Amino acid sequence: MHNSIHHSAGEQLRNLVLVGLFAALGIVFQAFSISMPLMRIGIGPIPTIVSGMLLGPVLGGITGLLKDVVGFIVAPPASGSFFPPITIIQMLYGILPPLLLPIFRTPVDWIWGRLVPTDSIQHRGRRWLAGLPARLVTCCLVVAATQFITGGLLMPAALNLLLDGQITSSLWLARFTTRIPQQAAFLVGYPLITYVIIEALERVPARGGVVRETVLSRHS
Repeated sequence: MHNSIHHSAGEQLRNLVLVGLFAALGIVFQAFSISMPLMRIGIGPIPTIVSGMLLGPVLGGITGLLKDVVGFIVAPPASGSFFPPITIIQMLYGILPPLLLPIFRTPVDWIWGRLVPTDSIQHRGRRWLAGLPARLVTCCLVVAATQFITGGLLMPAALNLLLDGQITSSLWLARFTTRIPQQAAFLVGYPLITYVIIEALERVPARGGVVRETVLSRHS
């Protein structure tokens, strides 16, 4: 009983340390991002995404909250004002990935298990698919969907409220359109970077390591 309590306390402490680490990394990455009049180019949300996929939606959301609030204190944005809708979007970067994961993992497992067999593949396209790990495909789908929802759909609306004082379909569409090149780069880059980080963390020894099992290792 005592060992179980000690293990639980140690696990909670480890998770809190990871939350702080991921939030700090997000702040650092955001500080080195490139700011433009209508957009920002950087990888600030990736630590929050990784936190959510490793620690779950609650701690992932807390990571995004800490990253945005502390980041605002350390390096205030050009607007100079704290804006809660943007904070909520930053939290969603940590909340959505673990919730979307089972939605995408099941069909990917089915496709790789039935439609993309590993032996006697004659079709060139199927051979190419069989060479991709199912976990990589799942990670790409989860992170790309998260980025599309948060950065693609919600952020233009939040910026409309912050900079224009209102949301209309024309204002949203105008801001969405100007951000298409940025979001296209993020939809490709964020999933690949996230996958590399999670794969690296999975190789850390389990005893005293960062993670004992990653969400992507649960593919059948």
